[in-house]
Amino acid sequence: MLHMNDSIRISLPKSDVAADSSPPGLHFHFLTADDCILCEKKQYVSSRRIDDLHVIEVKGTFEMDWNLDLLSPECFWLHFQFIGQSERDSKSHTALSDNEYRGFYSLSEAHKIQIKAGRTSMVLLGIKMDDTTSFVSEWPRLVKPTTTDQPYFSCIHIGYRIKQIFEKIQQCKDSPYSLRSNIHYHFCQLIDVYHQDLEDKGRSLHKEDIVIYHEAIDYIVEHYMDEDINIDTIAERLNVSSRTLYRAFQDKHTTVHKAIQTIRLYKGREMLRETDMAVDGIAFQLNFSTAHYFYKQFVQCFGHSPSKERELYRKQKKKKKH
Repeated sequence: MLHMNDSIRISLPKSDVAADSSPPGLHFHFLTADDCILCEKKQYVSSRRIDDLHVIEVKGTFEMDWNLDLLSPECFWLHFQFIGQSERDSKSHTALSDNEYRGFYSLSEAHKIQIKAGRTSMVLLGIKMDDTTSFVSEWPRLVKPTTTDQPYFSCIHIGYRIKQIFEKIQQCKDSPYSLRSNIHYHFCQLIDVYHQDLEDKGRSLHKEDIVIYHEAIDYIVEHYMDEDINIDTIAERLNVSSRTLYRAFQDKHTTVHKAIQTIRLYKGREMLRETDMAVDGIAFQLNFSTAHYFYKQFVQCFGHSPSKERELYRKQKKKKKH
């Protein structure tokens, strides 16, 4: 059975339950019978547009997975999953579970919210914006991605502050003049809390990344001679994801590959100083693909050739003896 208005479209199997009896429990008091897209004993979906604001509420028990299509482009949304599980556009990294929420932008004409079977209680609040300049100047962590491939905003646990604001929203009445102002005010409060939560999570992740970075460097120092050392093998040894390890090095404006190569180059310099081994042999022992590549990277790192390094070191050593 297809249900829709100008904001959402849902498709659900036909229910034999009598209509016009919304499920028990709290829901927004300003939503009216005209806003109900689905209103049955165990299933309730309501959607209302208040000028540039969109309010969507879903509650009930559903026997199978189903989809809700958001039909409002150029919006910023906050998606609250109080009970149940859902994800957006079949992308696992957008998934939400009990008591989690996250923000996202509408980057296409429609977004598909996939809702898992079972008990569900969720709310989506959106605001249409053609220009995000002033929005981002106030909440700089909420920069609009230019493509769907860019990282999404993190999901956050729904805490006490969020629940307090929702209690205030639930008390809003269907008033002809002040409703939009009241909902907009509380929506801004929710965005403010989300932005603070993202900053707190960012600081926490940064601290974790620093620890991961130093653990990775220690591992590279011990295993730089391993032929198969790379971001995946190091991540596996440290019990973190390759993406997390990449981020830890990105914060230091470098990469895992660059770190491995730098440590090998410093070891190569040490071998040039302390042994008579040929440059080709040093390059081979340190797992450089060719002697020419070792030579090129050495010059880039130290500003002179490997043979010059050996010559300078020996001259310096003779001076010290005299």
